[in-house]
Amino acid sequence: MSCAKSCSAHGHAHCVPDPNLPRPLTWASDYAIGVPEIDSEHQWLFSLVAKSQAALSSGCCRQIEEIFDELFDYTCRHFANEEALMARIQYPHYLDHCQQHERLRSRLQQLRSEERKCQPAIATMTFLVDWLKCHTTTSDRRIGSFMRKQGLVA
Repeated sequence: MSCAKSCSAHGHAHCVPDPNLPRPLTWASDYAIGVPEIDSEHQWLFSLVAKSQAALSSGCCRQIEEIFDELFDYTCRHFANEEALMARIQYPHYLDHCQQHERLRSRLQQLRSEERKCQPAIATMTFLVDWLKCHTTTSDRRIGSFMRKQGLVA
């Protein structure tokens, strides 16, 4: 079944590919925080965002929904893992970091409902790319720094 038929069969119009999407997000060592379990999860998040970007470029609403659901679910699991790690190591900025996660979860839930309507998603992708790059290189990097100072990672 073609993308357009698949979308219309599920009650969606075929989305028009948007050439103004941000450049595809790719993992680079600059995003590493030095905590292998978190870096591994971040790499997967980056790949899911890149997969979302590819789906948006193709313009298939059905595919976008499925990938966005996967991205939302994995982000929630990652946050739970990261929050458990922060609690375990008694990270001093735990509450602030959890609030950042909660704000993104809420924003993703809102964006998720907009995606269901197949609204233009360039703002969604731009937001996600910017948030992920900024969060990993600032807030998450502080977790890695804290863990190194405590002798918990090399």
